[in-house]
Amino acid sequence: MTGRSECAAATTAALRDILEHIDADAVVQRMEPALRRTPEYGRSARDCGASALRASLRRHVGLLLHWMVRGTPPDAYVLSEMYEQARERAAAGQPSSGALLLHHRAAGVFWDAVLGLATAEERGHLADWTDQARRHLDSYLDMVTRTFTQAYADQADLPSAQGDRRARTLFDRLCAHLPITVEDQERAARLGFDPTPPYVPFVVLLDKSTPAERADLAARLRTAGALAFVEDVRVTGLTGPAFDWSAFTGDRRLLLAQGLPAGRAGLQTAVDNLRVLVAVASRSHRGGRVRVEDFLPQLLLARSPELADAVAHRVLGPLAGGDHGELTATLTCLVENQFDSASTTVALHIHRNTLLYRIKQIEKLTGLDLQRHSDRALVWLAVIWTQVSSGRVG
Repeated sequence: MTGRSECAAATTAALRDILEHIDADAVVQRMEPALRRTPEYGRSARDCGASALRASLRRHVGLLLHWMVRGTPPDAYVLSEMYEQARERAAAGQPSSGALLLHHRAAGVFWDAVLGLATAEERGHLADWTDQARRHLDSYLDMVTRTFTQAYADQADLPSAQGDRRARTLFDRLCAHLPITVEDQERAARLGFDPTPPYVPFVVLLDKSTPAERADLAARLRTAGALAFVEDVRVTGLTGPAFDWSAFTGDRRLLLAQGLPAGRAGLQTAVDNLRVLVAVASRSHRGGRVRVEDFLPQLLLARSPELADAVAHRVLGPLAGGDHGELTATLTCLVENQFDSASTTVALHIHRNTLLYRIKQIEKLTGLDLQRHSDRALVWLAVIWTQVSSGRVG
């Protein structure tokens, strides 16, 4: 071995020794603030949950660091796990573009996060290794892209996926008032769905379900004669007026929102309302069948989120921060007890004079008069919107 090659080997060993002491969790912690500002991160957190997304990010960071330190790319077992996760995303109707774009975003901040964890002296050494690190990142992204592409292609070939696509296509055409063509009739015949109106739109949420469970639910609904397809965390579609839900509502995790029998006019609006209804009902921890009539104020707010946020800010903004958490809790308890002082004092385990003092503090900070019906209505709307908007669907 020549002197130059020995020097290069020693440098590489030193660089790998630096990377070996970089903690993957610390890298993820540095990456997350930048990633949270991207829409791809928000969608992925909504689809699979923030904790699951963080665990996945930690897994990828660990694989990359191992590759850089040991010089060993991910093995067949790791790739098969990645493949199955991609298949689950495909089965859930989640586009591959979002996941792949998030991987590219993560790759863009990975090396900066690594450099941020190194000492000043170590950063000087690692800066000389940046080109090689970028080559590792590019190779890793190529591997992820190939795996996702293959998984999505394989999932698309499954009969259940084909049925899902046919159902979605026919549903979109019916909602768009497009003429029913021979191809539409063929799709309906293959699905066993009668395309003759009236239709009953529905949206179903299966609490804490996996993509595979949602795909199975949509397939069973299609077998029973419904036009059903997976839509993100929901199963959406149409049935005839006589459709029997009894075989499905036995699952206590199932949340079902149905519209009224209707023709094609207004069908899209009806389904949009049901999507909002399911989101609101889920955040209110409801299950079984739910009706629009059960959540009219919440739906009204959800349809105007900017105005709803303005109402919440007007009422609760002055109580935010500082030591006003107790006042916010008191105001919420007042709403939950219909502004009845006796019930509120019992619920909060406080004396009546303590409650009166807190109410005066709330009125002083917010400028509201809790004896006025109009101000009470504003407080009520602010509290229920805060409760509705704070949960995660599904």
